[in-house]
Amino acid sequence: MKALLVSTEDPASRNIRDRLLEESDWEEIGTFRKTPVLMHGELVLFEKEGTHLYFEGVDRELLEFMSDIPGPDPRIEVLIFLSRHRSEMDVHSLTVHPPGNYLQADFGGAPGKLPPSSPLHMSAALRALYREKKKLGLSDQTTYEVTHHGPYLETPSFFIEIGSNESRWDVQDLGRAIARALLSDEFRDPGKGFPVAIGIGGGHYAPRFTDRAMRKKFDFGHMVPDYVLESALELRPVIDLALGATPGVEAVFLHRTSRNKTIIDEASDILEDGGIEIFQ
Repeated sequence: MKALLVSTEDPASRNIRDRLLEESDWEEIGTFRKTPVLMHGELVLFEKEGTHLYFEGVDRELLEFMSDIPGPDPRIEVLIFLSRHRSEMDVHSLTVHPPGNYLQADFGGAPGKLPPSSPLHMSAALRALYREKKKLGLSDQTTYEVTHHGPYLETPSFFIEIGSNESRWDVQDLGRAIARALLSDEFRDPGKGFPVAIGIGGGHYAPRFTDRAMRKKFDFGHMVPDYVLESALELRPVIDLALGATPGVEAVFLHRTSRNKTIIDEASDILEDGGIEIFQ
């Protein structure tokens, strides 16, 4: 089962939900927190009051609900948060990213804890989202964001988002691009995909990692930006967190710049001790 989770307080989340309902047929299979639960193939659409960032342990709630439904396998392969994204720089974007906190937990989740990422599904969603937004004539960027904010779960998960401000969150074609990406064969069955990697270095938006995923070089799980590396007292625990929470990780891709060269060199030295393949 692939669980799609709507925040009823989030206009972008409601927009994506409505477009999903327009784009395909759904069957009601029960009620979760007084709202209908809808199923389309292996996709199950849930709604919950509150803000996604603070849905701590929501995967356990969904699993408990599904365990009482006859027929479908209740196990959650991946949980996708349908969400808004706010950009202070007003970058018009459609984004995907894993949740989690390397250091402090300012916005949900737990300090120094990462949920398992979902490299194959998240990267497939990114590629499908780029294709669908192009078909709709949208100029918004399609990009990874690095790992940031809550909630904390025990299930592989990622956010898929409409940015960047209130004027964009209810634009139907933006929601439609996401809906079509999630309904695509590429997302629903990504297969083995490409080598699974974590990304280290660069900024909050991850153009280098996005480019490599778009060109089908890697499927990225957790990504660690410069600002986390610079704030960490030690690099090894941060790197180990990203590696340990990226299932099937085979490689590390380093985004080296003139600004971060020293700290990326330090990260590279740590990684060489671990015997994992390094790309840059």
